[in-house]
Amino acid sequence: MARRVLMVVAASDAAQPTPGPRRDFTVVADLLGATIIDKKSIDRSVSARLVRRVAGWRAAQAWLAYRRRGEADVIFTDGEHVGIPLALLLRLSRSRVRHVTIGHRLSSPKKRVLMRSLRAYRRIDRIAVHSRYQLEHARRVLGIPDERLALVPYQVDTEFWTPREAPEERLIVSAGVEHRDYPTLLQAVRDLDARVEIGAASHYSRHAFSAATTPGNVTVGAYDYLSLRELYARAAIVVVPLADVDNQAGVTAILEAMSMGKPVVVTQSLGQTDIVEDRRDRKRGEPRPRPVSLVRMLAREQGVSLEPTGFYVPPGDPGALRRALAYLLDHPEERRSLGAAGRRVAEQLFTVENFASRIRELIDAVTNQPGTAALRHLELGPTDAQ
Repeated sequence: MARRVLMVVAASDAAQPTPGPRRDFTVVADLLGATIIDKKSIDRSVSARLVRRVAGWRAAQAWLAYRRRGEADVIFTDGEHVGIPLALLLRLSRSRVRHVTIGHRLSSPKKRVLMRSLRAYRRIDRIAVHSRYQLEHARRVLGIPDERLALVPYQVDTEFWTPREAPEERLIVSAGVEHRDYPTLLQAVRDLDARVEIGAASHYSRHAFSAATTPGNVTVGAYDYLSLRELYARAAIVVVPLADVDNQAGVTAILEAMSMGKPVVVTQSLGQTDIVEDRRDRKRGEPRPRPVSLVRMLAREQGVSLEPTGFYVPPGDPGALRRALAYLLDHPEERRSLGAAGRRVAEQLFTVENFASRIRELIDAVTNQPGTAALRHLELGPTDAQ
């Protein structure tokens, strides 16, 4: 008998926007034959609207999923913001429905209390995390057992974000607002012989562009998907400057740039160490060792030859960022080599189809083989320094 899957997603409307990249959850839902609960679903339920008014949309979606638990063999929530309240509700019932969630940032203080003190994870069969840091935090700080954890790489639609025929310009592009350190970037590029365009908008973040003034060679704007793709196509370099946060901020822009065949310069924040392969050795005085990355683990497991795709720079260091950008601007062969390698890595390891298959593995594990490791090929070993 086919398993019944209920998916709870943070999107306001689950309909696929066109034109634009495929949404990961729609690819997953199609693969699993799942029924989707989006934010719009709240409006169709009197009780859910009441919960939203009192406790917010996250609690309202959790309530909707809880009420419909009898319709499913497994409920998949696309973030712990709904997964944790749903887990607490499921502890009130004797329902045997399985529960899988994604853990984007389990290390926030509020979630730490819910996981450690209330043991919310006991009603989550698998928690998929996207970064080594969040995995280690879940294991060592929150005490979540290994059998409830899975390391699942993030994704990019390599069919939409694909290299395009466009003359390359002496142009540096940055995109996104989630935990971005634009003040450091603006210091780094002041009087640099290049134009800089910043797409300071996001479909997912409530953060805003943070900089009082901008140098004359910098333009700040908002771009839809098609415009951003054209901007990437003309860029010589894509830069993702990050605050030193412990989640995988910036991963969407990094993978988009790699998929477009562009070299990336990325802040090595506490949580962003998993996607870029940097050929350079860590230098003395850098703030912390660089752990073995998720991309290296994936490449090793799948027999993929891993090549350098970009550069890491220390957090809050405009001098190091400027040197990396200036070097790549002056070395076109290096740019082309890094960009081509990034495209290969995206196609081989990070496609949205790969992501959907890995989620299906999790669903298979909790519905057919309870208690087994979900992603057997990714060992949950210690974070080694490279």
